[in-house]
Amino acid sequence: MINKFNKELDIALRSFIKEPDNFLNSLTLVNSLHSFPVLASDQPYAIALDGQKVTPVFTDADDLKLFRAQQTSARNQNWIERTSLEVLQEAIANRLNGLVYNIKRTGDFGNSTIFKTSEMVEFINNYTSILNKVFNEDNQEAAILDRYYLVPAFINPKENGDFDKGFPTMSNPDGESYIPVFSNLPSFVKWYHDQEFGLPFREAQGVIMTWKIEDIQESETKDSTLGIVINPFDDKQIVVEWSGLN
Repeated sequence: MINKFNKELDIALRSFIKEPDNFLNSLTLVNSLHSFPVLASDQPYAIALDGQKVTPVFTDADDLKLFRAQQTSARNQNWIERTSLEVLQEAIANRLNGLVYNIKRTGDFGNSTIFKTSEMVEFINNYTSILNKVFNEDNQEAAILDRYYLVPAFINPKENGDFDKGFPTMSNPDGESYIPVFSNLPSFVKWYHDQEFGLPFREAQGVIMTWKIEDIQESETKDSTLGIVINPFDDKQIVVEWSGLN
């Protein structure tokens, strides 16, 4: 269900623009695009910008007010709350080049950006798939071994088209290592922002996969770790040891 217009989408957009390679920022932005509307014209509307025809939308009411004061055609539009996805579909149907968020000539450009239609479709589809795969009700209620998780991993392509995979680990006070996986966002956010775990992972250009536990099991991981720890920053974390699966 779409919520009413507020600042959450603007905050998510700013974070993404500041750090577009941050997985969590991308995931949060797509979730916000699904959850919160933008201010847009109630009919197909485009302006010329750097040789492209783009549809202006706004996550900030003050930016829209300024745009209307500066753009004559904007004052003839009826600006309403709409989802970005609806406006995107409209732009595609009218063969426009993309959406421009919070266009302005001066001031704070921290929430201003252009999404080309093809790139925006791919971006939204990719992260929507992750959200649906991990956080849908059926997956959340599935048995531990049948559930998809957010899995931090290191993927190294091989010449034959296959790839090697490795994993960051976490150790208990006894020095025993486990691979962290996540089924909820609060625990993942804590890990991803943690200076000891998430930061080195991001600096090493790790990727976040959506896998089941069976996708992680390989001889190398079993030799170097004792198993999996699910949501390690939760009060009720779950430990699954390889020996128990055998």
